[in-house]
Amino acid sequence: MSNSIPESGFSVEQEALSGRLPVLATERVYGTYGSFLWTCCAFSAATWAFLMGGFLPFVGDWRIGVMGYVIGLIIGMATVGLASGAASHRYGTDVIDAAKSSFGYRGIVVPLFGLLATLIGWSFVVEALTARGAANIVATISKSGLTGNGHEKLVVCFALVALLLVWLIASKGPKMFERLNGYVGPLHMLITAMMLGILVYRFGWHTLWTSQVPVDHMLTRDPTRGLALAVELGMSNSLTWWPVIGGLTRLVKNRSHIVGPSIIGVGLLGAALVSTVAALASISAGTNDPTVWMITLAGPLVGSLTMGVVLIANVSTMVVMVYLAGVSIQQIKIFSRIRWELLLAVMLLPGIYLAFKTEWLLTASMSFLSYNGVMFVGVTGVTLVDYFAMRRGHLDLAHLFATRESKYEFWGGVNWVAVAVTFVAAAIYLWLYNPVTSAMAEPFKYLGASIPVVVISGALYYVGMRLITVPLGKGSYSDRRGSVSVATLEDNPASGAVTVSL
Repeated sequence: MSNSIPESGFSVEQEALSGRLPVLATERVYGTYGSFLWTCCAFSAATWAFLMGGFLPFVGDWRIGVMGYVIGLIIGMATVGLASGAASHRYGTDVIDAAKSSFGYRGIVVPLFGLLATLIGWSFVVEALTARGAANIVATISKSGLTGNGHEKLVVCFALVALLLVWLIASKGPKMFERLNGYVGPLHMLITAMMLGILVYRFGWHTLWTSQVPVDHMLTRDPTRGLALAVELGMSNSLTWWPVIGGLTRLVKNRSHIVGPSIIGVGLLGAALVSTVAALASISAGTNDPTVWMITLAGPLVGSLTMGVVLIANVSTMVVMVYLAGVSIQQIKIFSRIRWELLLAVMLLPGIYLAFKTEWLLTASMSFLSYNGVMFVGVTGVTLVDYFAMRRGHLDLAHLFATRESKYEFWGGVNWVAVAVTFVAAAIYLWLYNPVTSAMAEPFKYLGASIPVVVISGALYYVGMRLITVPLGKGSYSDRRGSVSVATLEDNPASGAVTVSL
């Protein structure tokens, strides 16, 4: 998005949907409860949902694992829906623009870095999962089979095709993937229910209910610690939705549709059903790799078709992540001046190189992405408290787009209290729980990590703002008269009030 007024004939609606202009209620693409629900469902039920579900039995008991995971997701999605979704929905702004009220127009580089690393990083991980999964399906149903260089060449081809499909769909904007997810979400739930039926038919309810992974493979034999670990997996997973929910709710028409579809689509359909099937299948087949157990349990033909649906959902997931990253990256001035289709191509360009390095990507990047998600624990606490407790749900829309004389300037464009709290929260979280090594401090057994750290970060932020920022008159907290009208952009307090120089 450029600093200039759109030329005659240019679609302002398209500029809003693929850029940072606030999206009017009449322009929003999620007009029904179900349309947003199926997008959340399709996004959450990609290959990683089956991989996560296959990991849950290792917390000590698959039943405790699934129950705790769903509990954590429900709590987390409700929290994130309020922290990043409420403001973005009310004002039609991107989540990073809304976060300027708490981090400052330059301080948002902190959540922006986390957003881009998470969305773009996971897009390439899903690319690798999709390519290798598709190649495995071809190798399974091929009479001659594919191994060695032939298999890897096929992986590269599928990776490049996935990138092309993502670019084509994302270039059309959110209306296209809203329609696509309306089919992908229900279809994904249908094949998941079918896999559950196959499991029951082959093994019976009693065997499935009582089966567990070998004891020596369990992370813990303590039910309390296992429950805490499962809840944490769900909670921490949902907190990485901070950039996703905020980016999508600006496209939702009705306020009552913000939290419910995300909880049902992610927490119940995308977690309770998918994780249960994946947990039972991984125990029964002896592997948590869905490309293996789907074909093992359902047979080469049905299993391959089922896995094909999952891979289609992977493409939908990549489309959503790339779209959201493309909107947010326009906070950086150089990217705001690039045509939308070209911007997406630039963002996907590293994926061409990574298409030849999928195996390395899946092993080398997971640690970084796991640690990266920790950042949103503090960001969630900060944005939740700032919007509801400090600003009482009111922002000044025009000043969210200002670079000079902005109400949200704080100290040179940075709210150092928010930045400090974000990093302190990450440190406390890693002390309580290391997501890579699974090392847990003693309090983790009873408190988990994400829930107490979100509470602590919110409390620290509130106290810090009351003691430091508000008394110094920073952030305009004495003026809570926000406006939800896009017309306030005409009263822009400063020139060059669209992009932010970082």
